[in-house]
Amino acid sequence: MKSLKTIQKAFHVFQILAKVAFILTIVGASICAVGALCCTVWSAGGQVFSLFGEPVTMFSEVGKLNQMQARLLSNLVYLITDAILLGFAGRYFRTEQAEGTPFTHRGANLVQRLGVRCIWMPIVSIVIASVLTVCLGAEGGGDVSNLPSVITGIVLILASLIFRYGAELEEKIAAPRE
Repeated sequence: MKSLKTIQKAFHVFQILAKVAFILTIVGASICAVGALCCTVWSAGGQVFSLFGEPVTMFSEVGKLNQMQARLLSNLVYLITDAILLGFAGRYFRTEQAEGTPFTHRGANLVQRLGVRCIWMPIVSIVIASVLTVCLGAEGGGDVSNLPSVITGIVLILASLIFRYGAELEEKIAAPRE
């Protein structure tokens, strides 16, 4: 049972890290949203900041403003996607801590769903960010890769199979022999 205690401590640490990362992504998304709103005000000729009563102009060209607004909105979409995925990860860690073991069918199902979401949600966020960039007439937002999230999703799906197998073994051991 020493190994199970070690696993529980590790999952508790991961639960805390997921919660911290969730909070940081929400803060980052909020900053991007405020920045995008400021870009919208500037593009309409408004004033956001002033220094000693004089307006502070950050961008003199509209093209740079559109580029910055597209980048901020794209990052907002990516951060919201990450926050959602971290929320689901935190949900799994809470469930695992409550059940006392990762080897349960419910936990395996949560990990499997998280793995599938890690594959498709970033793809959708890349598409949304690309559409926003095109709609704002900005240049390409650079190379965005979905490979890390696909690999993470595959690893989580494989881990769910291991957790499900462990749950089946525990059921076999717990069942009285006939």
